[in-house]
Amino acid sequence: MAAEFKIHDVLALAKEAATKAGTFVADARAKNFVDRQTGKNNSAFQTKSNSTDVVTVTDQKSEEMITGIIKKHYPGHKIIGEESSNSGYELTEAPTWIIDPIDGTTNFLHGFPYTCVLIAFAVKKEVVVAVLRDPVHNETFYATKGGGCFMESPMYTGKVKTSGCEDIKKAYVMVDAGYGRSDKEILRFHTRCRELLRRKTQGLRVVGSCGLNMAYVACGRIDGYVEEECPKIWDFAPGSLMVTEAGGFVGDPHGGALNLMGRSVMAAATKPLFDVLGTCVKEAVKHMGELLKELK
Repeated sequence: MAAEFKIHDVLALAKEAATKAGTFVADARAKNFVDRQTGKNNSAFQTKSNSTDVVTVTDQKSEEMITGIIKKHYPGHKIIGEESSNSGYELTEAPTWIIDPIDGTTNFLHGFPYTCVLIAFAVKKEVVVAVLRDPVHNETFYATKGGGCFMESPMYTGKVKTSGCEDIKKAYVMVDAGYGRSDKEILRFHTRCRELLRRKTQGLRVVGSCGLNMAYVACGRIDGYVEEECPKIWDFAPGSLMVTEAGGFVGDPHGGALNLMGRSVMAAATKPLFDVLGTCVKEAVKHMGELLKELK
């Protein structure tokens, strides 16, 4: 029997767990950097789907830490964690915690300072609480359904909103190549970038963290984000609530609502920009099909 809960209690616990795990991740990241510079063996890691899809011991320990905190207070709740559920999971209507112990593991492994801890809480298959902890920059983003999106940072603490950008020529957009390195997957990334650049996008970047990309859309640091056939529920569930609560739009790049059990996500500051990004994906799909025919 799932324990009774109140949203503000769930939010407080999610922030506590994300902060503790974030401190652990930050300490491990610092140690890895020092070890690398002094010639020691840095963080042990394994690969999952291929050589670009990695998991470290720190990922596993971070998830264990978060899961332990949740189970202590809500032993009856379901948990979907990247490392414990990667081989298979199901989102039901039961109260469910969704965890990414390190979003941006490759960044973490290389010491690139863009990584975070992500926690979402869903009820009846809808995300109602979301927390992101970025221990490197000492920032926390969080949102509750109907309660808005907030940021706690050395530079600003308070409610956030998207940039309001509607013009692709003024838009700063994040993309990601994902893990795939087949000809088809390379073409997917190439054609998407091509369409965005053809429309004179002001800036196009790859940072390597779905969670941070979506939080940055929510607070107006960037204007749009597109990634296909790679991210999973633990990558974008928290950000989907943050962006919508900040006034932005989230959905499937190929049309329709975001599928939490899917592998693609698109977020934008406004509906007009969201529609333009969708058109870019549509045109890219067409161009990709033409290129694949030529390769046969």
